[in-house]
Parts: sequence; structure tokens; C-alpha cells
Amino acid sequence: MSATAHAQREHPLALQPLVELLQHELTQAGTAIPGPVPVSTGDFARWYLEAVQRLERSAASADAHAPMSRGEVELMCRCVLSAVDLREAIALLENYCAMLHPRAGCVALSTSGDDAVFHLDTLRRVRSSAVSLADITGLFSFFQLLQWLGGVELPLRLVRIGPLERDDLMPFLKLFRAPVLAGGNQYSLEFSAAHLARPVVRTRAEFAEFFELFPCAVFGSSTHGLPQQVGALISAAVMQGRPVPTLEQVAATLERPPSTFRRQLERAGTSFRILRDDCLAAQAQRLLQRGGLSVEQVASRLGFSDASTFRRAFRKWCGVAPTRWAQASVHPGQLE
Repeated sequence: MSATAHAQREHPLALQPLVELLQHELTQAGTAIPGPVPVSTGDFARWYLEAVQRLERSAASADAHAPMSRGEVELMCRCVLSAVDLREAIALLENYCAMLHPRAGCVALSTSGDDAVFHLDTLRRVRSSAVSLADITGLFSFFQLLQWLGGVELPLRLVRIGPLERDDLMPFLKLFRAPVLAGGNQYSLEFSAAHLARPVVRTRAEFAEFFELFPCAVFGSSTHGLPQQVGALISAAVMQGRPVPTLEQVAATLERPPSTFRRQLERAGTSFRILRDDCLAAQAQRLLQRGGLSVEQVASRLGFSDASTFRRAFRKWCGVAPTRWAQASVHPGQLE
């Protein structure tokens, strides 16, 4: 089910204060309110995206420059898909924003021991509550992007949201799932530096759905499900040529004791073995279809002890031998 489908499940009564806040700020900025009041969380995501874009245009106008366009935001997100891990993704974000100076603001990463801080300086010359709301959304956008790239939740220790202090922002701020400090001048995300080594697991094929309502599709939606997180971590290991992680390694990455991890997967109606086999089957098909690797090389890449074991597993997954499957992928109809 897509993020948009998840978001359309219930009426956003809890989001009404945020709707009213946005309407007020748009009116104060002399900007038209986008369409009727949303009546579902799906509608709210689209309405909020348009409202914040209008606030951003107003804020940029006050600073006498054009805002960052939606196309430029898309290019930024696509750019970081090439990163190996989150540390490299943040470095790419720094470089990209620097090229658009000052329209994209300035982002930076600082580390000290196990503490990592993602800093955002929006470089605003004119401050207002409308500007602060746009800036908080910008910070949340980076948070959502980093989570999506890693395929798992990024647990934050602390969030700083600059000078804006408003109780009606709480439905929005709860999405950070961390303590939020307001009243200062900083916009930042603080988390364990160990997460910087998380691999980027997303692919270009997944981008369109992610970006459709980025970063607003999360309202009323669930976070990444545990099975999806496990699948993303296993697939990323194979795609990056690393050993397939064990149950214990995946549980450690997701910060769960192995016993708790097993129970949570059982409650989700699956198991680590099932998820591992599904991922290996999909990656085996991808490698065979791409060509250039022998069956023996694919077996080694997927962590099998020998080609015979891999052939037996592949026949169990797909009903045919890997060589025949590869031939059929080039010449459709051969399996019929």
C-alpha cells in the first residue's frame, strides 16, 4: 500500500490546529489559501504541501530572491540516491545546497564522539512566524529524506526548531518522535553518529512514489513497517556487494534484542527466514537478468556456499533452474 493510501484512512481532526495555523500565516503574508479545508489526511497532505510552498515563496520574496523550486528539490533528492551511506548523503546535500546559495540555505554535519548533529541554516534575513513554519518544514524534509534513504527509522535524540513557539504546531512536531526545543536560533537534528554508516538502500524505481507528496505524505500514515525495513537492509547488502546480514546483525541495526525482533516479525505474520529468502530470490533474479555474472558468481554474491545449493534454492523460489530463468528473461515465452 502506498504512503498516499495509508494517509487517506481517517479524518485529520488532530491536524485542525495546524490547518488553522497555516490559514492564519498565509493570510498574514497576503497569500491566498489553497482551496477548501482538507477533509481527509490524504487531502491534508496535498493541501499542506501547496500551503508550505506558498509560504516559502513569500519568505523568499522578503529576502529578495527566488525560492528553491520543486524541480530543484527533486534533483537534490535524486542526487543523494547515489550515496553509499547516510554520511555521504549528507555530504552531497551540503554540496548541492552550496551550489544554490542562498536559496537552499546551508546544511552541515558535526560529530563528537557518538553524537552527530545535522545543522540547517536557512540564511533568512527577514524573520516571521510564517518563515519559521517554512523553515521547520525544511528541517523535517531533510529528516524524512534521510529516513527514506536508509529504509529504517532514524531515532533522534533532540530536535531544535528555532524561535517559533506555538502549541498548535504539536501535531507536526510529534512526527519527529523526539524531544523538541524551541526558542533559540538553531534548526538541527541530533542523533547517534553510528547511524551515519547506515547504507542507502533505496533505488530510482522507488523514487516517484516517495517524492509525490514529499515530505507531507506522512500525516496519518504509519512509519516504515518492520518487514520492509528488514527487506531493505538485506537487499542493500547484496546490491553493495557486502555479506548478507544475519538475524542478529539486522536486529542490532534496528536496535532490538534478537528475541524481541523475532516476536515482532511473528506478529507481523512473517519471519526472518521468509524475508531473507524473498530478498535473495528478488536479488538473484535482478543479477541474472542484468547478465555479466555466472551462476557461480551470483551464488557467491548471495552468500551461498556453492552453486549447487544456490540452484536448489532458486528452483524452490522460481520453479526453474537459474540458467533457464535467465534465458527466459531475455527471450520471454520460453518458460511457457
